[in-house]
Amino acid sequence: MKKLFVKSFIVIAAVVPVVWLSWLSASPSGERTVSWTPGSLSPFVQAPLPAERVSEVHDSDRGTYITIENEPVYFSVFPPSDDFTSAEVTLEFDPHDAFAVELGGMTNLAAYAFDFRALSNTRLENLGWNVLPNTDSESTLIVFVKDDVKAAVQDFALHQPARTSVVTYRATLPGTYRESSYTPLGYEQTFSISLRGSHEYVTYIKNEAFHLALRYQDINRTFGADEGYVRVYDENGTVMLEKAIVDDGDISEDQTYSSHDVVLDGKNWPEGVYRVELSGTSDIVWRQFTTSQRYMAFKNRLYVGDDVGYLSVDRKTSFVTNSKSIAFETFHADSAHHVTLGASTVDIPQSHVLTRATIPDNGTVAGLTDAGDIKMTGEGKFAPSAQAFFDPDPRPLTTQTNLDDPTTRYVYANLPKSTMNADGWRVADTTFHLADLAKETGAYKFALSLPGLATDAQSVDVHRFTITFRKDPISLFAAIKLELRRWRGAVYDRLF
Repeated sequence: MKKLFVKSFIVIAAVVPVVWLSWLSASPSGERTVSWTPGSLSPFVQAPLPAERVSEVHDSDRGTYITIENEPVYFSVFPPSDDFTSAEVTLEFDPHDAFAVELGGMTNLAAYAFDFRALSNTRLENLGWNVLPNTDSESTLIVFVKDDVKAAVQDFALHQPARTSVVTYRATLPGTYRESSYTPLGYEQTFSISLRGSHEYVTYIKNEAFHLALRYQDINRTFGADEGYVRVYDENGTVMLEKAIVDDGDISEDQTYSSHDVVLDGKNWPEGVYRVELSGTSDIVWRQFTTSQRYMAFKNRLYVGDDVGYLSVDRKTSFVTNSKSIAFETFHADSAHHVTLGASTVDIPQSHVLTRATIPDNGTVAGLTDAGDIKMTGEGKFAPSAQAFFDPDPRPLTTQTNLDDPTTRYVYANLPKSTMNADGWRVADTTFHLADLAKETGAYKFALSLPGLATDAQSVDVHRFTITFRKDPISLFAAIKLELRRWRGAVYDRLF
């Protein structure tokens, strides 16, 4: 009897943890929450990186916290299983007087692109303007108005004022951009400029055909296949044209280069703004652009690649931008660069270190790089010439935006409501659809962006990340079947 009891106990002790872990993995309730606090270890949430932008762990009467001293910082989250459909990410933090705290989920690994959402914005929270009521209680849209306007957010969307009077913050203004005086270029223009990796630009079409001829190289400096695509979207997000970028068959890092051409043509398209997405790994360098369109304005970034293996000497690259705050970075170990912006010069003394510049000039400013391998990131547009520049989007709210400008009457913003918990931490959240996010080594990657943090000598304290994964709830029987299939698959993979 005693032996039977011992054997039963051993069996139960072995089975219960397995059943419990299987129950957690299946999450039949449809919800699973994981979290990370500074100083703790989590099997699901990794600590923010890079380490040099984050302080050591501090302890206080409000609990442990870290201070974000430079931005952006990144953290990875491993899902408990692959059948969840959404993730609500909650941040407990103290923004102090920082301009904004924004959370982004990575949407494209090759482009390293993130979908950023606002969590706080002290500029707007202390603006003091009138706020239009929102009839949708679930919406995070807010319209700030200088004047006492008797309307709602929904009325503003239907009857918009002039776009030049609106500043936007993490929100897309409804409606369409039109140039009544626009005329087609009437001939093809070629821009010889080396752009590395994924980029996106906007153009305009009215009574003309679309034509784009691209020359690109696969430079094979990193291991792996180098694939991508070129897509053209209309104002509704419909794909008008698409061409695949196929690897050249060399997945090594032997630095042998191959050149390729791709041509896209379309006609009888309606008037409007069109978006061209150039997707590729960091080993894809776009070398030449030939287009019949008048405009070519790249959105928020320009990564000027080097010309090694393409030209006998590295060349200077000219550009025009309306961004008022630009972060510069170079990645070659022996690189030291400078960039001319209008009448000023920005020095980039060493690689892998962000150098930031503020541009006080109104309108656009001309720029010139002294060589290649310079990445520029800033809210605004970058064009290869003044004639190719245009910006169909309303002005974005940045740390440099002058809201006292008499032409600015409205701010159209996405800003979630935040609360304060019992320990005095601000709590804000946003939800991502997991189908829209990309994984890196099995984990979803998130970024904390703190615009203006470095230049304004400010900091943000972070106390906790909480991620709640959600899916449709299932019955206990369905959960058991699901876990049995997973175990069977795991055993099969191990054996075969």
